[in-house]
Amino acid sequence: MPRQRTWARLATALVACLLVLVPTSAASAAEPPTAKLDALRSGQATLRVGTDATFPPFEFTDAQGKQLGFDIDLVRALAARAGIKNVEFAQMPFGNIVPALQANQIDVGASAIYISTERAKAVDFSDIYYPGGLAIFANEKDNSIASLGDLAGKRVAVQVGTKSVEWLKQHQPAAELITVQTNEQMFSSVRLGQADAVVTGAPAGKYFIAQQGGLKQIGDRLTEENYGYAFQKADPALRDAFNTSLKQMHDDGSYAQITEKWFGAETTAAKPGGHPLLNVATIIESSGQIWQGLLVSIQVILSALVLSLLLGTIGGFAKLSRIAPLRWLGNAYVSVIRGTPFVVQLFFIYFGLPQLGLQLPPMAAGIIALGLYSGSYVTEIFRGAVQSVDRGQLEASRSCGMSHASAMRHVIIPQAFLRMLPPLGNEFVSMTKNSALVSFVTIHELFLVGQTIISRTFDALTVYLFIGLLYYLMTNLIGFATSTIEKKMAVYI
Repeated sequence: MPRQRTWARLATALVACLLVLVPTSAASAAEPPTAKLDALRSGQATLRVGTDATFPPFEFTDAQGKQLGFDIDLVRALAARAGIKNVEFAQMPFGNIVPALQANQIDVGASAIYISTERAKAVDFSDIYYPGGLAIFANEKDNSIASLGDLAGKRVAVQVGTKSVEWLKQHQPAAELITVQTNEQMFSSVRLGQADAVVTGAPAGKYFIAQQGGLKQIGDRLTEENYGYAFQKADPALRDAFNTSLKQMHDDGSYAQITEKWFGAETTAAKPGGHPLLNVATIIESSGQIWQGLLVSIQVILSALVLSLLLGTIGGFAKLSRIAPLRWLGNAYVSVIRGTPFVVQLFFIYFGLPQLGLQLPPMAAGIIALGLYSGSYVTEIFRGAVQSVDRGQLEASRSCGMSHASAMRHVIIPQAFLRMLPPLGNEFVSMTKNSALVSFVTIHELFLVGQTIISRTFDALTVYLFIGLLYYLMTNLIGFATSTIEKKMAVYI
């Protein structure tokens, strides 16, 4: 009976934790074509717009974390004309926008997305809202590249998930592709000598040259693709409303005003000067944005820590159980979670589960994925620590009249807990560092905030050094806490 009560308490705690993290209902069934638009117009729902705000002048953030850019202004204007009252933008890597649409995590993809036949199989597109086309950009001092043919054998930086990747594989397979996550990383790789050229959208490349210099465009545009906004296949009414609004803005001249604001001569005029190698002003100007990102990181880390301890304790007891099915479950949990990459598990939970009818908000998905992953390691730490205690102590306790559960609680677990502390500290340090990966599912934690700052300032050295320092302080704080607890507990053993 005591053992059954222990398992009941652990199961109840796990269910309570999951109820806090998981929304109360799964993804709802498909709505009628106009139901979502009606809800958006009435203010009952908010238009969720996915964007990679690291691609100026289309989308980026200012020092206060406010999203700016041509796409941001145009989407707000189109939504207002369509009668949509509330709009919110979700930051995510460019390659995640189409999967997020398919998983119903967002309603619109607005991030300088090329209209293509392949993408149109997965999502619907609006009418063309801006001309694009790929172009080659190289170091302004490099005269070895004059055409597409010269990219053979050259290192070419491209952004993952963009048209550039597939286009180059088809039209210049001899080029060595270097895939990066952000717009800033593409251009910086050329300036730092890590790549010989960039193939990306012509408007963004020209804007970078005007703002930062150091690069030049090689020849004319390579392609004639154009940009469009992406919608779910089930949202033709929302797409049509955007198209109607876009036509109205073309007709009354308001579209031209937004275009001039972001692509006019004044905006694209080259800016003089630069910034020092380590620019403290970048950190000071973005301090509010960094602070908010740090708070989100701490929230993710602490929540995942609690979940991992809970899962690790349950998993540890399961692996030590005399009941075969429980041992099998414990072994399966550890084997599956430890045997697959954390990023795969994170993407499965956030992008895969909605296809099975369970849709999680970004924060819940990130915390659950991180807690599950860390919990598998805590399970083994718990099991190993308990088994390291001399079995004679358990037998001696039982001979004194103590039940198995009572002996475990009062004799074995306290000694095992002390032995767990050093490896637990190491695991929580690893979990803290892994928390940066939840930025892939739009959680605005410290690393994602750093990327958006760099996309605006192109000051990667300063920002990454400072963010690295913050992670260093957090991991050392965890090490100090576990060491302190270990010294306090040692007097009881």
